[in-house]
Amino acid sequence: MKRVLIATDGSDHALKAAELGTELAIKMDGAELHILAVAYYEPSEEVELRKFAQIEHLDGGLMNIAQELAQSHTTRARLKAEEKGAKSIKTAVIVGDPATEILAYIPANAIDAVVVGRRGQGRIAGLLLGSVSQKLASLAPCVVVICP
Repeated sequence: MKRVLIATDGSDHALKAAELGTELAIKMDGAELHILAVAYYEPSEEVELRKFAQIEHLDGGLMNIAQELAQSHTTRARLKAEEKGAKSIKTAVIVGDPATEILAYIPANAIDAVVVGRRGQGRIAGLLLGSVSQKLASLAPCVVVICP
């Protein structure tokens, strides 16, 4: 393996995935580590985004705020990866549907393995709605590790 992708949304599960992905990249003889966050929000998340904007003193539309939040997720994961000893790290923030954008990023960057956290919703809701991790497990053209 030469390239490992960590897809993060800043959740506790994503932070665990970032740690595992970093360890995997280091053990794979210093594989290149990619850290990706996708800026996306549901209308139900508007209040949380506005709170984040207020705390961080951000102006702009909700998508700009979502991009800033996504950037903070990649920065946090990068710092943790550097602390653990990862050397070659690339970060990216992309706007769009998370599963779609991650699936497009994989072949475009010759990713060998992707590490993500599992979604925190219940099993039935996950089956009905689908989750990013489930879509990646079904559709990704590479190894997918889902971290609990």
